[in-house]
Amino acid sequence: MKKPKGFVLQEGFSPIDGEPFFVVLTLESKNRKTGPMCQVWVLAGSVDPVTAIATGQDLTICGNCRHRRQASGSRSCYVNPGQAPLAVWRTYKKGGYEADLTVADGKRYLSGKKIRWGAYGDPAIIDPVIFHAVNGAAAGHTGYTHQWREPFAQWAKGSLQASCDGLRDYLEASSHGWKTFAVVPKGSKGFSGRQCPATLEASQTQCQTCSLCDGDKADIFVEVHGTGSKHFKPQ
Repeated sequence: MKKPKGFVLQEGFSPIDGEPFFVVLTLESKNRKTGPMCQVWVLAGSVDPVTAIATGQDLTICGNCRHRRQASGSRSCYVNPGQAPLAVWRTYKKGGYEADLTVADGKRYLSGKKIRWGAYGDPAIIDPVIFHAVNGAAAGHTGYTHQWREPFAQWAKGSLQASCDGLRDYLEASSHGWKTFAVVPKGSKGFSGRQCPATLEASQTQCQTCSLCDGDKADIFVEVHGTGSKHFKPQ
């Protein structure tokens, strides 16, 4: 039996704006930082990721994330939507992913593997029943949400890191019981958590072996990076 490219985990309407979205789990990854983790993509259903950013329709799957494209045209998100997100969107539209992840599929393809929730898009808009069922078949996970202030996202406390954009966000999220992942300006002080091990100089650490960002273990911070880092404005 040929190994599938991935599975459609959910098709529905976003709790952010009521627009359609879908969720895909892909089984392979060549991402050097994460290692060979399974990847979960949360994508707008009506338009491709590049168009969604240009028109503001990425609100459906990114919500109030400060790294979205601003009115000035600047965008600090490190993800290039024209690469993997667009490829996943096109494959989904062509019917290239399996329609359902069965219990047998979970045992076959997820056993011993770890999952990265939110390779693109915010996983807090996913149905928590689906999230926990899929996670239950895997060996571990990482995941992040910028929606940690929203009522619909409270199920994710303990399962996803609260994505924070500076010390003020970090202190607020921590006070509400979230484990945090903070993006900070270079050389920032005042964070009691650990710097992401994978970003330390000469580090060989990958997310699949670290797994600190599972919403339960630790507060983590990383210095701003990527092509959009010059547009970053800490909170």
